[in-house]
Amino acid sequence: MRKLLASFMIFSCTLFYTIIPISAVNVFKEGVYKLSDFNISAGNFYTAQNLSKDSEIFVQIYNGDREIQQFLRIPPGSRKFTLVALKPDYRLVILGPGELFISEERR
Repeated sequence: MRKLLASFMIFSCTLFYTIIPISAVNVFKEGVYKLSDFNISAGNFYTAQNLSKDSEIFVQIYNGDREIQQFLRIPPGSRKFTLVALKPDYRLVILGPGELFISEERR
């Protein structure tokens, strides 16, 4: 019985350990992010959506030369906004208490 309980605990811990990071990769909070740290495919198009119900957020995307490529003001509970073609050397700046959800746009 102890072996069964121990194996169940190990299995459930590893299951939650692998599920949580995968789902959390697409949701970003206020901060500065380097896109090479994430699984961003160069040249693909992505969409951004504010998941917050009461806070707007501002999104800025900079290229490797620190030139602004896009600026968005995203209202609470917004529709999806198309982002510029992202590259790994780009930086993403999020201002505001909302949560930004980024997903790959299917074309």
